[in-house]
Amino acid sequence: MRRSVRGWWREGESWYASVGLANLVLGTSSILIPLALKSLLHRSVDSLGVLSSLVSVVGVLGSLAWGRLSDVARRRKPFIVLSYAVPGACLLLMAFARTFESLILLNMALNLFWVANASVTVLIVIENRDARDWETKIGHLNQVGALGWVFGLLLGSAALAVGGRLVDELWALRATFALIGVGGFAAAALAARSVPSTRAQEVEASPPAPSVALGSALVDLVLLGPIRRFDARRLGRQLRGLGRKRDLAPGTKPFLLATVVAYLGLGLFGIPLPLLLAERFLLPSSVVFLFFAVQNAAVVVAYPWASRRIKESGNLRVQRGALAVRLVLFATAAATLALTKAVPPIPILVAAFVVYGLTWSTFQLSGTAITSRLAKPETRGRALGLYNGLAGTGWILAGVGSGYMARWAGYQATFAASAVCLLVALVILRWVPEPRATTLGPAGEEPEDRDAPAEAV
Repeated sequence: MRRSVRGWWREGESWYASVGLANLVLGTSSILIPLALKSLLHRSVDSLGVLSSLVSVVGVLGSLAWGRLSDVARRRKPFIVLSYAVPGACLLLMAFARTFESLILLNMALNLFWVANASVTVLIVIENRDARDWETKIGHLNQVGALGWVFGLLLGSAALAVGGRLVDELWALRATFALIGVGGFAAAALAARSVPSTRAQEVEASPPAPSVALGSALVDLVLLGPIRRFDARRLGRQLRGLGRKRDLAPGTKPFLLATVVAYLGLGLFGIPLPLLLAERFLLPSSVVFLFFAVQNAAVVVAYPWASRRIKESGNLRVQRGALAVRLVLFATAAATLALTKAVPPIPILVAAFVVYGLTWSTFQLSGTAITSRLAKPETRGRALGLYNGLAGTGWILAGVGSGYMARWAGYQATFAASAVCLLVALVILRWVPEPRATTLGPAGEEPEDRDAPAEAV
C-alpha cells in the first residue's frame, strides 16, 4: 500500500497541487450554493433548476470559447490562472449576496471562467505525450481533482457543523463562502508559480470540423456588439456542412449526440439531489455534505481502476458499462421514491452514493479520452471545448426541467426521466465504433500508416 502511494505521488507533477486546491474550493461550493439557496434565500428546487440552467448556458459558451482561444493563443497557463482567480472573487462576493438575482449573476461569472480549467488542463497533460499514455495521465489528473473535491466537501461539512454551534447556520454559510473565496485566490497564486508555461503543439492548420465551426459560430452569435459582427451566411454554410464527413471521424456525430442525451439524464438526477436530501429527507446540511464526500471519495478510489479497465476493454465499452449501472441506480431510486415516503436507511444511501461515484470516474475518463482520440491534433482544444459545451447543453436542458418536474410531479418523476435518457444514450452509442489508439509524432502528426491495426486501449 505504501509503495502504491509513493508510486502514485511520483507520477504526478508539482502543478497538480493547484488543481487539487481549486477543486477543493469548487467542491465546497457545489453543495454550499444549493443549501444557501434554500436557507439564505428561502427558495425551492424549481429555483435551483433555473439557477443551474442559466449557469450552464454561460458554461457552454465558455467551453467553446476557451478551447478555441487557447489553441489560437498557443498558451495554456494564463487560462488556468484566470479560471481559479475569478471564481475565488465570485465566491467571496457570494458571502454578501442578498438576492436570488445576485446569486445567479455571480454563479454565471464563476462558471464562465471555471470551464476554462476543464478545457485547458487536459491539454497540458496530453500534449507532446504518447497517445497510449493519455488515459493514465488524464486519470491521474482527474484523481487529484476529485481528491480536492472530497476535501472540499469534508471542509464544508466541518465548517457548517462547527460554525452552526458557534453562530447560526446563516452566518456559518456566509463565513464558508468567504473562506473558500480566499482559497480560490490561493489556488490562482499557486498555479501562477507552478503550472508549466507550455505551448500548444506546432501543427499545420486545417479547416475546422463542421461541428466545431458551428459551435464557434454560436459563440459569435452571443457576442454581438461593436467589436464582433455576426455573419448569418457563415452560420448557414456551417449548418449545411454538418452533413459532410470531411473532418469528422466515423462515429463522431452519434457520440456527440449521446453525450448530450447522457448529460441530460445525469442532470435530471444530479441537479435536484442535494435538495432531495435536505428537503424531503430533512437531513442536516453538514450530513448532506458528507454524502457527497462519500460519492467523490469513490471517484478518487476508482480512477486507477477505471484507467486499467479502459486499457483492457476499450473506452467505449467502459462508458457503456458506466451508463448501464447508472441506469439501474436511477431507476431504482425512482421506484423507491414512488413506493414509499420513508427515508431509506443510511447504509443504503451510503452504498448508492458509492456506486454513484464509482460510475462517474469511468464515464468521465472514457468520454474525455474518446473525444481526444476522435479529434485531429490541430483542433483537439476546440474538440474538448465542444465536448464540454455539449455536456453543458444537456445540463441546461435538465436544469429547469428537473426543478419544475421535482416541484410539481415529485423527485420520483425526475429520476424516472433521467433513467429513460440514459437508456436512449446507450442505444445511440451502439452506432459509435471504438476509437483507434494513435501515437503522435514530435510535431503532433498522426503516423503515416493510418490503416495499421490499432493497439488495444
